[in-house]
Amino acid sequence: MFKNIFYPTTQNVFIWLGAIYLLFLLYIGKASPIIILFAYFLETIIMGLFTILKMLWSIVFGKSKGFSLLLFFIIHYGFFVAIQSIFGFALFSIENTSVIKEPFHIVQNYGIIINLEGIQYALPAIFLNHLGKFISDFIHHKKYLIFSVKELMFKPYMRIFVQQFVVIISFFFIVFTSVGIVAAILLVLFRLIIDLTLESVKENSRNLDALAQKLANKKLL
Repeated sequence: MFKNIFYPTTQNVFIWLGAIYLLFLLYIGKASPIIILFAYFLETIIMGLFTILKMLWSIVFGKSKGFSLLLFFIIHYGFFVAIQSIFGFALFSIENTSVIKEPFHIVQNYGIIINLEGIQYALPAIFLNHLGKFISDFIHHKKYLIFSVKELMFKPYMRIFVQQFVVIISFFFIVFTSVGIVAAILLVLFRLIIDLTLESVKENSRNLDALAQKLANKKLL
């Protein structure tokens, strides 16, 4: 069972490469623990952008219809990210030396994070991970012919809650303890385990897809 989850395959190779690359950045000092934390924090936006791309791809090249749902997702997800960002920035501003001062200045705060030294090395690992899975999984296996826009719309929310929980817990260890580098390494490793597990479940069963289908069938709109 563990071999099926953690053994490198063509499906999870980008997850492995991303984690190894982030650990390498920590080792050579090109990215600090807080930069790794910010990179994972920005992943919510990256996930949303790729979900929009998948939905659009399914509309244009698949059999699904739903431009109105695509527009709804952009508005709803944007609002969701805004609320999450305010909460996250409020946490980051607790620390006296933090570059984040005002939680409600969302655009300005993201601009500050993007311009931090080291983020230009760490963020591509997160982006390329999602790009690689988009090409090798969604496009290569023609999942745009399988999943509807409505099903795709619910998929990122399942992962975000786990992701942000891990980021928040890691924040307190990185900022308020003397073991920041250890906490950053554990953050990368824990995210690696979570991502590999979710990828394994997705590839070897239909549980996640069934859950997405169940959510889509509910009248949440």
